[in-house]
Amino acid sequence: MAGLFLSATFLSSCNHLFGDPGTIIINFNSLLTRTLNVDVSTYHLKVVDSKGKVYYEGSYGSSPEALSVPAGSYTVSAVSREFQEPGYEEPQLGDTQLVVVGEGETVGVLLMCAQLNSGLQLTVDESFAATFPQGELYLKSADGELLHSYEETRTAYFNPGNVSVVLDDGGVTQTLFARNLRARQILQMKLSAVCSETSGSIEIQVDTSRQWLSDSYVYGGEDDASYIENALDVTSARARGEADDVWVKGYIVGVATSSGKFAFEPPFSKETNLVLGLRPGTTDEEYCLSVELKSGVIRDELNLVENPSLHKREVYIKGDLVSSYYGIPGLKSITEYQLD
Repeated sequence: MAGLFLSATFLSSCNHLFGDPGTIIINFNSLLTRTLNVDVSTYHLKVVDSKGKVYYEGSYGSSPEALSVPAGSYTVSAVSREFQEPGYEEPQLGDTQLVVVGEGETVGVLLMCAQLNSGLQLTVDESFAATFPQGELYLKSADGELLHSYEETRTAYFNPGNVSVVLDDGGVTQTLFARNLRARQILQMKLSAVCSETSGSIEIQVDTSRQWLSDSYVYGGEDDASYIENALDVTSARARGEADDVWVKGYIVGVATSSGKFAFEPPFSKETNLVLGLRPGTTDEEYCLSVELKSGVIRDELNLVENPSLHKREVYIKGDLVSSYYGIPGLKSITEYQLD
């Protein structure tokens, strides 16, 4: 008992010695993830301090809305998937940010979700297939290779670096072309063949040498949230105060039952409103936004009584921000929505 008391006293003294902890709130600009149908909640999130101590590692959806940390500098990183070797339809998205947190300070981190790997979309026309009917194509990089059939239309993804296309025609191999691809680049190539009675040659037709999926993101003034690409997350919407015609994104976590009282688990009995949370599992009203559902099509399609499968789904909703609705900041006069 004495040992436990001394330990508790020591921890209390340490907390006082190092000052009040700070807070990190992490959010995503998810425009590209929405385009590629990637669920942000499944991202692997990691927060480490300057000495390598891990303060959180796991899925973004399971992370706390606010992460309490001692004052200091932190690296916040997230990736949509592990990616080590070439694969079809496996874009890897993510970002890394360095943040400095002061004593008692709350710092927001916006992760930009840029594509980290590169890709090759190779198509083969009839002339090439007719010239090499028994041929096989291989897409090669330093990390491995993919067998690419003539009918394949999917995008192959690689770590940034050199990528080559190799033809194996009955055991005779030749490299058709090689390119150095950088992160965020998708190279579109078309293979065709030109033959004559005396000689044959392969012609490589380039449709698009560089296609940038995402170059940059610019966040501007107060009016930006009128576009869905700049939708406010729940914490940003709460901080914005009153504003008209803005997009807000969040997860449908429950309903308001009366002023200051909320239900986060089914079955739900209120059709007139929704509660949006910062995470799929949010149950703290400090990280929630109430949403008015007026009678009509939007209520019919979004209310949790008739649509229980929408519980914990991400949604983008456009309306007017108000300072209080059911006792917390809210969104009223809904005009549009989009489920993610």
